[in-house]
Amino acid sequence: MVGETADIELARRLEQSISLSPPPARGVEVVECGPFRAWFMTDTAAHQLNYAMPVAASDAQALLPAIDRLRALFAARGRTLRVEFVEELWPALAPALLGAGLHLDTREPLMACAKAEFSPVAAAAVGVRALASEDDDDPFAEFVRIRDAHPLAASRAVLAKAMAGLRDSLRGGLQICALATIDGRAAAVGRCILQPEGLGEITSIVTAPEARRRGAAATLVSFLLRRLFETDRSIAWLNAANDGARTLYAGLGFCSIGNVVSYEDDRG
Repeated sequence: MVGETADIELARRLEQSISLSPPPARGVEVVECGPFRAWFMTDTAAHQLNYAMPVAASDAQALLPAIDRLRALFAARGRTLRVEFVEELWPALAPALLGAGLHLDTREPLMACAKAEFSPVAAAAVGVRALASEDDDDPFAEFVRIRDAHPLAASRAVLAKAMAGLRDSLRGGLQICALATIDGRAAAVGRCILQPEGLGEITSIVTAPEARRRGAAATLVSFLLRRLFETDRSIAWLNAANDGARTLYAGLGFCSIGNVVSYEDDRG
């Protein structure tokens, strides 16, 4: 991960681990659309969960009609078009998306950590446990509450559905979900997705507002990285949502190798 060429190659490898991976078992519709691949969640229209990524090179002239076809595909499913990609890998795509009427929504650093560069953190007051599909409801309820900023008084049916989905995701053995506590109270959550070719994605890292700046997130991510590196994976990666997150991850051994951008349709 040293030097611009190495960074670009690793960024390409990480992006392909998402865009070219086999479709999820259920709950997601995956559709090929010209040089793009689109994912549609069957139970939610949330824009972050319904999106497309480029999977094949296309010249600038062919991109505009391809984007129009993609827009029609999203409209037919009642979704707003959202396109996500590693900015440095597709230099012609951003101008084409802007020309087609989309706008830049987010730009987040893409960061990676090799096993040899990992520098763990363990705050003394923080405990971390991995969730197992056979656990009782309490840790699952706490996980969902923090992950989704779920109010305690919210619908039991909504909470039960989210908990069932979380349990189901653990049964395949390709995810690690972890819950951090401080003084016995749920403080932070996160998960690691085990991917092929030695990769693992750290994602869904959320700290409860009352537990921030107490080492919960750093300790939780360290726990996930240790579990990841105990498998045959040697590189972890993630998107840093803000400068604070980037600083936290850099302290654990992550370095920036590019930027993940998302563009959304102004016509949606």
